[in-house]
Amino acid sequence: MCTDVPEEQREAKENEDKCDDAEKEKARLEIRCTALEEQVEELRAQLEDLKTARQQDRDTIASQNQGLAEMEAEVNVLRRRIEQLENDRERDKKEIARLTDALNRARTDLDQETLAHIDAENRRQTLEEELEFLKQVHEQEMKELAALAYRDTTQENREFWKNEMGNALREIQQTYDEKLDSMRGELETFYNLKIQEFRTGATRQNMETVHSKEESKRLRAQQGDMKGKLGDLEAKNAQLERELEMLKQELNDKEREYEAENDLLKTEVAKLRAEMEAILKELQDLMDTKLGLELEISAYRKLLEGEENRSGLRNVVTNFMAMSSSGGGSGAVMAADDGSLKVSQVVKGEMSAKTTYQRSAKGPVSIMECSADGKYIALENTSNKEEQLGGWRINRVIDGVEKANFALPGNFKVGSKSKIKIWAQGKRPEGPLNGDVVVEPQTFGIGSNITTKLISPQGEERATHVQKTVYTS
Repeated sequence: MCTDVPEEQREAKENEDKCDDAEKEKARLEIRCTALEEQVEELRAQLEDLKTARQQDRDTIASQNQGLAEMEAEVNVLRRRIEQLENDRERDKKEIARLTDALNRARTDLDQETLAHIDAENRRQTLEEELEFLKQVHEQEMKELAALAYRDTTQENREFWKNEMGNALREIQQTYDEKLDSMRGELETFYNLKIQEFRTGATRQNMETVHSKEESKRLRAQQGDMKGKLGDLEAKNAQLERELEMLKQELNDKEREYEAENDLLKTEVAKLRAEMEAILKELQDLMDTKLGLELEISAYRKLLEGEENRSGLRNVVTNFMAMSSSGGGSGAVMAADDGSLKVSQVVKGEMSAKTTYQRSAKGPVSIMECSADGKYIALENTSNKEEQLGGWRINRVIDGVEKANFALPGNFKVGSKSKIKIWAQGKRPEGPLNGDVVVEPQTFGIGSNITTKLISPQGEERATHVQKTVYTS
């Protein structure tokens, strides 16, 4: 037995060297894990910056769209104003044409009245000449009658004829004067009335024509100003449209860049998570190996220090196997369940994971369970009647990122005093549904901090399930 001691010491030294190498590898892996976590945090910060820049671009585009809408509204108002001015201009043209026609008719009437006046003057002159002719005829007849009277030798006959002739002349003269005065008065009255009407109509038409010309001139000037403003606004509108197209193109480019970078970041994060899980698994394996080596070293030490008999060796081996089966192998699990709060703790080597489940509900339907691998979500109805949940939504946020947000089918319902599972696409085992449903998402996601909510069509949170996992070493 004594001859084997150096060999055992050499093996113990080799085991100690292996432990030192494991410690160094552990330190190196911890440093690498810390660096990877820092890199993940930097990538998350860059992602947040990109989201902020994208939101700012969206706000800028929204303000540009609002300004463009205001410009288009102003252009439409100016166009309607120009159309109104064009309508007023056409109406004024029609009014000017009507006034021009009226003026031409008045001039025609004036010419006709002037001709009628000249005709009346000619008739008056003709009547005067006719009266003069009749007067001469009457005078000739008077002379003849006077000659007859003078040849009459009787004094009485001469006096009789003289009186008769005088009466006849007076009657003729009186009739002639009355007729002449009547004709002269009628002609003067008619002439003055027509002249007054023509003067009044011409004055009014002149005023309306001047007003129409001034209004037309003002409308032309206003139309010119409106056309100038419309040209400026159209140029500004074209410029804004070009800027909008550029901004849209830039937004599309940035969105493509963002999507590509986001996909790249997601890929890198997935790779980093996979690498981190592999590192943690390797680290756990190393810790288990270290623990096994430490127990083996302890066993060898006790073997060297103990009594050299079979009973002492048997006790050491028994203690080693007991310690390996209870503390150093696959680990230990502790759990506590208290109504809506459930705590479970998994210990493996020197690493432990403490998971807390907490659920709440505003009504008979609650989220009973969410599988850790993201395959299904279980709902429970504690009431005595069937609950219709068609159109309700399930929202799932993992580590601050929304991983699932979907609506339940329109005919979805949970029977009284029953439970039902909602499976992700392709995750349900083969067999009859038995009331379970399968939705579109491929997975509901996994992570450390998970919040699952059941939301009604009115946007009210009716049930909540919160899972928090803390890793300690």
